[in-house]
Amino acid sequence: MCGEIPAVKSSTLIVQLTDCHLPADRKQTYRGIYPHENLNRLIDRIKAMQPDLLLATGDLSEDGSRASYLALQRYLKPLGTPVLALPGNHDDPDLVAEIFPGSPVDTIEVSEHGPWQIVRLNSCMPGKPEGRLSEQTLTDLKCFFESNQQRPLLIALHHQPVNIGSPWIDKYRLLNPENFLQLIDQQENVKAVVWGHVHQVFEANRNGIAMLGSPSSAINGLTAAQKFTPDASGPGFRWLQLKVDGTTLTGV
Repeated sequence: MCGEIPAVKSSTLIVQLTDCHLPADRKQTYRGIYPHENLNRLIDRIKAMQPDLLLATGDLSEDGSRASYLALQRYLKPLGTPVLALPGNHDDPDLVAEIFPGSPVDTIEVSEHGPWQIVRLNSCMPGKPEGRLSEQTLTDLKCFFESNQQRPLLIALHHQPVNIGSPWIDKYRLLNPENFLQLIDQQENVKAVVWGHVHQVFEANRNGIAMLGSPSSAINGLTAAQKFTPDASGPGFRWLQLKVDGTTLTGV
């Protein structure tokens, strides 16, 4: 997948990499492709963009193994770019947090990037493909909103909080989206919500908030499909430009 790349960095340029599905064994396939090879195809493209930050939004591993996370670390190291991560349903959240410090496990994680703050959530349920935000996460998010009402916010999680129109993956979405959506609807400074999991591009607007599903670095599916149907466009990633005036640009 390709798209127009911004010519000028405004504030913070982010590359969102998601659903790498790396197995420990480089020769192991996933949905008929080799995840290691497809990720490696994207690295030069990402490096050419010179991002300020890389945001990895889950299903980084296919098997939750230490070897797979260390392999991802090796792929990303030549970029020389800070990495923020969060777990997906195929991941081991504790291992992700160990190898990519700052990944959320039991509560929210927040980092500062110029005038922006990026909030990362763990939406995973052990052994389940669908997601849920814990009561602790929702409480901590509410408290954070109450004390940070001025700075623009980007929120990242793995599972989609809204239906995207693809039945094969919408049955595995965030199971308790209402509380989360009600919280963000009350916050004028939430500018965008990004997620992985869906293996396709999705873009919508919810009360002025950009709702963004992002493509996988491994393999993607055709939109609106009843079952997973490979998209011949191949692997991809999303970029986001967080501007100093609180607005965003994005593409894939």
